[in-house]
Amino acid sequence: MQAVSRPVTERVGARKDDIRSSADSFQATDAARNFNTARRAAADSPDVREARVADIQARIQAGSYSVSAYDIASKLVDARV
Repeated sequence: MQAVSRPVTERVGARKDDIRSSADSFQATDAARNFNTARRAAADSPDVREARVADIQARIQAGSYSVSAYDIASKLVDARV
């Protein structure tokens, strides 16, 4: 776990002679670190899969690209749920 600390020299409502130095700390859980790693990976990846787009464009131009009407209807129904 990562720990982040910073010294605290004042406390709300404390008298000056009662102030002691202490440290606040923060420890990230494994799940938080994994989430952060996944978030960075997603941010670094391209939004468009260029190879897939190029393949579909080539198939459309060649006249060999077809989509099942059932697949389209199924996706539309799933999106409404």
